[in-house]
Amino acid sequence: MIPKNISKITPIIGLQWGDEGKGKGVARIASGLSKNDLIVRFQGGNNAGHTIWHKGKCYVFKLIPSGVFGKAQIHLGAGMVIDPIAFQKETTTIPSNIPFLGRLSVSPHAVLVMPTHLILDSISEKTKGSRKIGSTGRGIGPAYTELASRSALRVGDIFQNDFQKRYEALSQQHKKILHNLYKYKINNEEFEEKQKNFFLGVKFLRSLSIVNSADLVEKTLSKKNKVVAEGAQGTLLDVRFGNYPFVTSSHTIASGVGTGLGLSPAFIGGAIGIFKAYTTKVGEGPFPTELGGKKSAIWCRDKKFPYEKETFPNPNPNSKNEFEQGIALRRLGSELGAVTGRLRRTGWLDIPLMQYAIKINNATQLVLTKLDVFDEFKKIKVCTSYIINGKRTTKIPFDLSRKEIKCKINCKYKSFPVWKGKLSDYGKKLPKEALNYIKFLEKTLGAKIIYIGTGPEEHHCVERYWR
Repeated sequence: MIPKNISKITPIIGLQWGDEGKGKGVARIASGLSKNDLIVRFQGGNNAGHTIWHKGKCYVFKLIPSGVFGKAQIHLGAGMVIDPIAFQKETTTIPSNIPFLGRLSVSPHAVLVMPTHLILDSISEKTKGSRKIGSTGRGIGPAYTELASRSALRVGDIFQNDFQKRYEALSQQHKKILHNLYKYKINNEEFEEKQKNFFLGVKFLRSLSIVNSADLVEKTLSKKNKVVAEGAQGTLLDVRFGNYPFVTSSHTIASGVGTGLGLSPAFIGGAIGIFKAYTTKVGEGPFPTELGGKKSAIWCRDKKFPYEKETFPNPNPNSKNEFEQGIALRRLGSELGAVTGRLRRTGWLDIPLMQYAIKINNATQLVLTKLDVFDEFKKIKVCTSYIINGKRTTKIPFDLSRKEIKCKINCKYKSFPVWKGKLSDYGKKLPKEALNYIKFLEKTLGAKIIYIGTGPEEHHCVERYWR
């Protein structure tokens, strides 16, 4: 039985296609946690990065929870897939004066990503041609696939005497698939180096605290301490409830906390939903509010940042050309994939998508990030509904069949004027233009915005306590 007065887990969930600023949001919340509180990751792997600015330096965490600079305990949960090479490398990026290994634990149920998984992922994506989904090639999909087929290696297996034998057997299976299905020949010299680093990573994992996720969370909650569940990617990338098939391989929504940690839903409280003042997307798939439409999607797929910077050295955020506006928004928001370096597609905030994400996550509080990116714009636009085949609707157009993805979508917008000067110069008192925009969002979305991001650093944040 679950005690009636036990505390609840607070999921922190991205409400868009990822890249919403969850890292900064978690870091901000983590700054108020004690050494007895806990921050857990419950899904995903190193296929997404959470960017943190700490004391003037930028850090990108892909596996380690974003609260690493705080005092709370940090845990890599059962629902994750962990590349030992990437994990060990990531730990070396944290300054030596930050004691975190003693606060860090890993679930024995988390799945291991092998060197052959990365090759399988990359080759599989390349063979899809026009049907690519935008995989990062980090081996996440193949690792989760093997979990479902009951052949995966998990963190707990590294302590078994036959681990090496099981690893070699699975690696040979992967090589046969690569050779027979994809006609791919592995570079043995390069592979041996990766395999060597894999086992060094496994050795590092053995030195850490391996703890059952559910036991750790229940123990923390039973002592009236706080537990924050840090989501990766975003709601619209959920493997089942995102805009399939352009999704990741795990459950990114608040419901995924229970399965990702092995807990009853009764432990999960209302989520904090994080979203940007605009929308971005990496990879393929529909994007109704994209600035520049199809031209932008193709550009972001095929071009690299150096080429874009040379072609558009000073893009005008107020250009009448929406494609150029999208480039300006990307430049001002530094919208490059934290893991892949790919150009992020950019567009206006989409209310129907937000309403869907808030509902499915039970997001009772919101965090609005990157509002300062609009400093150089003259107006902000927000999509309030769609016109699909001549009919007005607020139902998201890719929640039904794949055929509907190809239909003509037009967006109905509401515009807001932008403040003068830099938002960060206003300190803790936001200008009326920003307040009007925020209050419209609260009324439309039906949830309180508790933090507003006004710049990249942790302290560039306005807390809202006014009514």
